[in-house]
Amino acid sequence: MITREAYQKSDESEIARLIKKSLDEKKKAENKCDVTYKTKCFRIVVYGTHNVTFNDAEPICKSMNNRKLANIYELAHYQSLLPYLRSLIPAGIEWIEIWTGMEYKNNQLLLLSGEPITIATEVWYPSYPTSDESRTNVVVQIHKDQEFVRQGMINAKPSWSKYGVICEI
Repeated sequence: MITREAYQKSDESEIARLIKKSLDEKKKAENKCDVTYKTKCFRIVVYGTHNVTFNDAEPICKSMNNRKLANIYELAHYQSLLPYLRSLIPAGIEWIEIWTGMEYKNNQLLLLSGEPITIATEVWYPSYPTSDESRTNVVVQIHKDQEFVRQGMINAKPSWSKYGVICEI
């Protein structure tokens, strides 16, 4: 015969187990990668409107399990992001622009760490990067139509509003 105390203790253990399971599942979801490239994990946040300045981008990444703004390391990495980015373009919109953590200063592309990097020219939007010194931050402009010529990375002013941000662990 099960005593009332034993039944209550069993019930409390089950509640604790369910809470732990729920927290574990939430943590797994937070650690999920939208795109993985060479063991690096990338999460992409896209909103239905231009509402993210560069200053907004970093807190968005930090809020997702303390991630940082993303780098794009090479042509193959850029190409691996494209299908997923296209899938995030909101209905009724032809293209989006999203922030990276990279900068363009003194005619040099820089990783988030400040380290210079050279990347294939086909990654850049036609006629970019521009030499306008106020356009210090790098965004990816992606069009719904993969054959559309006018898409790629651009250097932009940090005050401009974009659709979202690419984050990396």
